[in-house]
Amino acid sequence: MNFQTKPILTPLKVLVINPLSAAGQLTIMKILSGMVFGKDQLVDMILLVYSNEKRAAEVFTLELLGCAFPCYNSFSISSDIPSVSDADVFCFISNFSELTKIDVEKIGSDDQQFDALYLLIKVANNFSGLIFEEVSDDIKLTLKKKPNVNEKEVRKPIIMADGLAALDIVMSMSKNMSSDVLFCPTGIPDVTKSILAEYLKVDCNEINDVLIWAANDEVLHVEVEKPIIIHDKNNNTADCAWTMISEDLLRSIDYDHTQFNSSWMKKEFIQKVAAVTSKNPYGCIYKASVFCNALKSIWDSRKSETGKLTYCNLGVISDGSLGTFRGYPYVLPLVLSRDKWSVNKKFEEDVHVQNEIKRINKIVKKQHELLLPYCKRFLQENVINQAFIPPSESNSNYSVGSSSKSSV
Repeated sequence: MNFQTKPILTPLKVLVINPLSAAGQLTIMKILSGMVFGKDQLVDMILLVYSNEKRAAEVFTLELLGCAFPCYNSFSISSDIPSVSDADVFCFISNFSELTKIDVEKIGSDDQQFDALYLLIKVANNFSGLIFEEVSDDIKLTLKKKPNVNEKEVRKPIIMADGLAALDIVMSMSKNMSSDVLFCPTGIPDVTKSILAEYLKVDCNEINDVLIWAANDEVLHVEVEKPIIIHDKNNNTADCAWTMISEDLLRSIDYDHTQFNSSWMKKEFIQKVAAVTSKNPYGCIYKASVFCNALKSIWDSRKSETGKLTYCNLGVISDGSLGTFRGYPYVLPLVLSRDKWSVNKKFEEDVHVQNEIKRINKIVKKQHELLLPYCKRFLQENVINQAFIPPSESNSNYSVGSSSKSSV
């Protein structure tokens, strides 16, 4: 008999912050169903909730157990503030009304936004970790050879926020955290393809790859790989020809060069994309979907044995490539290679792209300089100086759980 077996993978510890939100619940279901890490990867799911939400979390886990998801290995519910070594993957579901920026003037008048910011800042403030690049390859190799050292001890964690605002907070409020483990998804590529496909009268999956540079959902730039439509064959070799789309295809959709040209792509098209994304059209189902798709892209790259490159657009803390500000949050076109990433430099020499990045830089810096002082003041006033109120005296969420560790 021929028995084919696969090695049993070490269960993956996934910690979800704010798991009872609608987007959080959908994200957990997708993870446990195998849509993110694969159906052969068991998951130890950790739900981080306020202490007065534990009962609701228990009910939720009972529902999940009844679903018999293939990737379930264990559940745990905690109100203890985690450290960066407590899990392999951290999912920050901030549940902010706008994921790319925060209106600090509205936080105090919106209990849901206040609770989300409080939890995010408190957890991030407890994060501290070794900058992974400082660990030499020799040390990593030595650790991997030790039989008593678990694989996760040399595995970079993945810290996924649900938007640029949360990503900026986690990076800014944590201590000694390596920026290359922080990511967030973006919905701009989907909107871009949808608008372009509708305009060109084709299906979305016929549009070629898009590259996104963005400060938020309003200030952004888009480039599309050529040919724009994957199956299009442009045989026009004239020096003055626009190679993004063929003459035959242009005629077939009854357009001429006044309706679709490079100027339209650089101005009207970008304005159309920004007009849609600025309206914050993302519901909880879509938020969970783009979150899980982004996490899957990162994980697929990490587990690749061949080192196959993955091309995608993600929110990251910039490394300073392409003239962006190092240490600031952007949506950028990335090339993922195992546990490392680099910025896609395909349009590095494009003067228009360079000017657009300069425009984006101004907004990124302005947003960061507005958000960081507010978060530091929020931390001081609501976390450090504010004593916890016993649940018998208040309906506040910020009651202390019975634990020796710091709790929420």
